Amino acid sequence: MGLVRGLLIQGNSKVGEAINLWGLPAVTTCPGMTSVCQGACYALRSRFRFQTVKDRLAWNLEQTERDDFCGRMAKEIRHKGCLVLRVHSSGDFFNPEYAEKWLWIMKKVPKPRYYWYSRSWRIAEIAEVLEKMAALKQVRGWHGIDSETGTPQNVPKGIRTAYLQVDEDTPPEQADLVFRVRRLRKLPRPRIGLTVLPICPNESDK
Repeated sequence: MGLVRGLLIQGNSKVGEAINLWGLPAVTTCPGMTSVCQGACYALRSRFRFQTVKDRLAWNLEQTERDDFCGRMAKEIRHKGCLVLRVHSSGDFFNPEYAEKWLWIMKKVPKPRYYWYSRSWRIAEIAEVLEKMAALKQVRGWHGIDSETGTPQNVPKGIRTAYLQVDEDTPPEQADLVFRVRRLRKLPRPRIGLTVLPICPNESDK
């Protein structure tokens, strides 16, 4: 019998080696994408350009279309004893049906702490599923926002906002976290009134 290929990969020095990762091809699985996030997307650079990485992400996408995807993923999460799982180190929830699969997995295997960053909140049918995910105590969801998306009028309970800063603008008051492109990392931390907004630790030289 051939070796069965796992669905998840172990984290790295950036996110932490104790975190398990699941990713998909960027852009083609990102229906809520903006020109801002596409221009700054780390999943289009560096190691993501290697053919082996591209092949792996394409294979992952193929697995989501299989009838046994949910069961296999749930089984692997249990087998590996995952403590934290990042859903989409690249890519996004590309349609409601796929998002429902992850909702099923999260309910079926509630032990890990799941978290995701998504711009698919811009698609109403997907946003409904993301809200259901965020209502689960083991899930931490982040709506990705930038100068093009604007700020969601209603942010569901359990979801926070992560602002992608690509210019020397002031992040919106509603931002809970700021991601900065490399050339901005030496700037002072952004401030809204008396509040200093948190910067992703991996994207700050301060």
